[in-house]
Amino acid sequence: MSKYSHYRRDYYYERPPKARSKIMGVCAGIAHQFGWDVTLVRVVAVLCLFCFTVPTFLAYIIAGALFY
Repeated sequence: MSKYSHYRRDYYYERPPKARSKIMGVCAGIAHQFGWDVTLVRVVAVLCLFCFTVPTFLAYIIAGALFY
């Protein structure tokens, strides 16, 4: 096995598992893309929803359409 085997192309382009997605898989997709914890992304999304309701809702719908 090569020391660069963890740089396989399919490792970076695999989709997040469906079991981790709740609503359209937006938070799971963002967490997977950046390597973050999905719970942290969901907490930040809920906090943003309370503080910036309309922009967060629109961004979530657009991201859901792109990830779905």
